Amino acid sequence: MPIEMFIDAQKFGYQKDLNFFLFLKLTFTEGKVKLDSKGLLIIEFLLQIKCRKTSLRYIHLLQELNFLTYNERTSYYTINSFDKIRQFHGWEVRLAFPIDYNTYNKIQAVTGAVIYGYLHKDFWRKVKRKKSVQIKGCTYNFPSPTFNYKKKLAPVSVIGVSKIFKISIATASRLKTAAYKEGFVKLKKNFEDINMDIPLLMSIHKYNDLNDNIVYHKDDYRMQLIDTVYPLFYFIKRTNLKT
Repeated sequence: MPIEMFIDAQKFGYQKDLNFFLFLKLTFTEGKVKLDSKGLLIIEFLLQIKCRKTSLRYIHLLQELNFLTYNERTSYYTINSFDKIRQFHGWEVRLAFPIDYNTYNKIQAVTGAVIYGYLHKDFWRKVKRKKSVQIKGCTYNFPSPTFNYKKKLAPVSVIGVSKIFKISIATASRLKTAAYKEGFVKLKKNFEDINMDIPLLMSIHKYNDLNDNIVYHKDDYRMQLIDTVYPLFYFIKRTNLKT
C-alpha cells in the first residue's frame, strides 16, 4: 500500500475510513463488492461498526477520494487499484508498506512506521551524498559504498516530523510510540550527562522553551537527545507513475 496513503489519512483525519477500505481490499480480491444492506451487515459485524450511518459515511468519503467507484448499472462498487489511486492524488513516492489481516486495522502504528522508516532512509541517503552529517554534536559518516544503513540507527526528531508532515509534535510522538509497540521500528532513547549547575541550566532552557529536554534518568538529571530509530520491516517499491 502506498505510504502516502497513510500520511494523507493522518493529515486529513480519515484513518477509520482507510481501515474500512483496506478490509474491503483484502477481502474482495476480485476488485468489486456489492455494499447493499445484507453485505454491509456482515462487514459491520466483522469490523464492529455499530451504526449504518458510519458505514455509509465511510463509503461516501471513499468515493470522493476515488478509492471506490460505484457502477449504477450493476450496483457494484469497484475497489480501485493502488496505482489508480496514486495517479488520482498525484502521489509520486514509490515506496509501499505491506498490509495483511494482521496490520490493516493498526493504522496509527503503520503510519508511524512509514513516517519514521522513510525519514530513516532519507537521512542515510543524505549522509551518503554528503559523506558526513553532524547533528547536535553527533557525527554520522558513510564509511564505504558497501555500508548497509538498513540496520543502522538514525536520528529522527519529532519536531522535524511535525514540520515535514504538518502534524502536531504530540501526534508525531504517538505515532512513533505506536510503531515501536507493534514492533515495526527499533527505538533508542538517548541521553547526555550534564556537567553544570542544574537549576541554572533549567532556567536557561526554560527561557528558550527547551525545558522539556532536561529529564530525570537513572538517578540524575540528564539532557534528552533526539531518539534514534531504524525500521524492522522492508518497504515495497511500486512502479513509477505514467506521465
